Amino acid sequence: MIINGLNVKAKVISMNEENKTDIHIEEGISRLPIPPANPQAKAITQIPKSIVLNPIRRRTVDPQTVAFPYYNSFNYSLLSKEGNEVQLALGITSANAGEGKSLVASNLAVSLTLGYKKKTILVDLNIQHPTLHEVFGAPQGPGLLDALSSSNIHVWQTAVDHLHLLSAGSLSGHGQQWGANGNRFHRSLNFSNPQRLRLEQMTAFSDVISALQQDYEFIVVDMPAMNTEDFPVLFANRLDGVVMVVDSTMTKRHDVEKVFRRLNERQVIGFILNRVKDEQE
Repeated sequence: MIINGLNVKAKVISMNEENKTDIHIEEGISRLPIPPANPQAKAITQIPKSIVLNPIRRRTVDPQTVAFPYYNSFNYSLLSKEGNEVQLALGITSANAGEGKSLVASNLAVSLTLGYKKKTILVDLNIQHPTLHEVFGAPQGPGLLDALSSSNIHVWQTAVDHLHLLSAGSLSGHGQQWGANGNRFHRSLNFSNPQRLRLEQMTAFSDVISALQQDYEFIVVDMPAMNTEDFPVLFANRLDGVVMVVDSTMTKRHDVEKVFRRLNERQVIGFILNRVKDEQE
């Protein structure tokens, strides 16, 4: 697996019934030469976007989601030798909803931040069922969806130093606006259309990720479940790789196989097995 010029060899990740995560990465990384750009390729025009840092709203995180036994159990042999030089944008997804991907995304972001003291941002792309703003005590917006049609990207400080949150936000035109304090007010009562990502927004999403990469070493994206019709899988192409969370008590083999009919297997750099029974039991 090649990520940003790095040859990465990854192994399966597991999480036991107590949601304690155990990550093992084989052999680390080796630098590969980056091929020269094709001079005949057409340049993609990027919309300039500015990051607006909003102050912390709550000085605690949800202890049911983010806890020391969870984020302390990640093992970063992947980054142990050259961690200071690695910049990653990772998506966390699952085949079906309810497999624990938001829990994993939250604790992975906290673990990367505490482990490397690098600026990290957690992005909520699960726009139909956003939860990260509740976990970290931030407003739901303005956030990612607002940034798709705006020149500003509003991010929120969290109780964890160097960790910021880009919450889900709301699609413009859906009857919602945000006040300066992050509170939402309505300009219309028509909510018949649920929030959905569209393929024509992919360029704007790419612009947002590019802007974040200028300020943050690690970007962790909480994605929707892959086996949903509303999620355009091509959004994952803008990330360096995807980690898939698998619930050992409910996920079937055909669920994972269905994902690989939509997602290129080279994009998946590892799996997290959730609710795995302890071998000692």
